[in-house]
Amino acid sequence: MLADALRVTSVARCPRLPDGAADVLTISDNPTLGVYLAGLFQQTGWKIAHTRSCAAGMAFARDHGAAVVVCEEILPDGAWDDAAAALAELPHPPALIVVGGDQGLPREVAAAGGFDALVRPLREADVMWTIASAWHGWVKHLEGVGSGGEPCPGA
Repeated sequence: MLADALRVTSVARCPRLPDGAADVLTISDNPTLGVYLAGLFQQTGWKIAHTRSCAAGMAFARDHGAAVVVCEEILPDGAWDDAAAALAELPHPPALIVVGGDQGLPREVAAAGGFDALVRPLREADVMWTIASAWHGWVKHLEGVGSGGEPCPGA
């Protein structure tokens, strides 16, 4: 049923993403997060990129671009709020989703300008819905700022 919902909402790659950009960038020193997300979104055609530290994630976002960043609450070289501050400086900041264990995390992330938070234990439906919603929101925002190019499907 979830796969059908993704097809209906047309989560194909947006032609506006520059070459090398990721639809979803993970920032986690735990490799299972990236593998988990790649498996969930395998049928979408999205590019999922993985980095292991805040510094590497910010370098990827700055140099290549990303629509959505899924970041662990705690990173080897900082925390999610460090990533949020650095992403906010980009010309077209990606939607930020934070993964952690604190029930208050969604409120904190929203207050810092992030899109949302996913609290462990993760539920597949929540993960897919949140990331797809963030992706669509980023695409709509990009259209609103007049980035040019062809319209994105489903936007």
